[in-house]
Amino acid sequence: MLRNLDDLRNIAKKAKIKKMAVVFAHDSHVIEAVKNACDLKIVDPILIGKAKEINALIKEYNLEKPYSVIDEPDPVKASRIAVDLVNQHKADIVMKGLIDTKILLKAVVNSDFGIKKTKLLSHVGIVSYPTLDRILFVTDGAMNITPDYEQKIMIIEAAVSLAKTLGYELPKVGIVSAVEKVNPKIESTLDAQKIVEYYKDKEIDFLVDGPFAVDNLVSMDSVKHKGIQSDVAGVCDILVFPNLDGGNIFYKTSVFLANGKSAGIIMGAKVPIVLTSRADTAEAKLNSILLAVVNKDGLFTTSN
Repeated sequence: MLRNLDDLRNIAKKAKIKKMAVVFAHDSHVIEAVKNACDLKIVDPILIGKAKEINALIKEYNLEKPYSVIDEPDPVKASRIAVDLVNQHKADIVMKGLIDTKILLKAVVNSDFGIKKTKLLSHVGIVSYPTLDRILFVTDGAMNITPDYEQKIMIIEAAVSLAKTLGYELPKVGIVSAVEKVNPKIESTLDAQKIVEYYKDKEIDFLVDGPFAVDNLVSMDSVKHKGIQSDVAGVCDILVFPNLDGGNIFYKTSVFLANGKSAGIIMGAKVPIVLTSRADTAEAKLNSILLAVVNKDGLFTTSN
């Protein structure tokens, strides 16, 4: 079970080296992150994109072999190459470089050659805070705009799957709203009620409860003050937000105002997809690569 992103780095170092296809790798932050990952000996990169620019960045950042470069300046064709590499078992991870997310994901979900594994792709971020004794999983702040309660169930199960690979035996899932009571005028509280009811009689290896305001999920003082009775309240691991707006605002506020360190991947494909923002630092991109490596292997493999 992770306490911070330093733990993630230590676990990733024990994993088997992964082949990582980077789509449109001609970007300085991307190559810097790839270089750092290579220095940790956790990935062998396959750099797809404008070869002349990629090779210049390789020289600038002193990236050493093993790596390979595939010259493909067309973003659609570059995305197809990455997906084909996965289908041919020649890539364990896909990473988004300097390319429009829509173009890459269109290849991922293509019905003929894509690598989509589940009905719904979703983004799961993790954030480590200097003021909190554990990391928080945040979903979905990058993919699904206004998921309904059935889609939220799939989002929950993807986040739980990731938590399991990181050593969480019984992840605690909190469904986020503005309040901790069901209100017919607030749709997210109604969704929370449906989700809790859905899991009520099912045998599951995680805890789920809601609705909750964020303070009820991360602060035991708030829980005690409000007299809330729940095994999830105050000790939540996974925060499930009502929509993309809420998840994205929370995630970026955590990083830019609360000095949080972050990582994030797309779940639901045959392999983890590292999909970071252009505004993310090389450190955040590296953390996401670390997360993808550990997710691909699983904690059991890396700890033996």
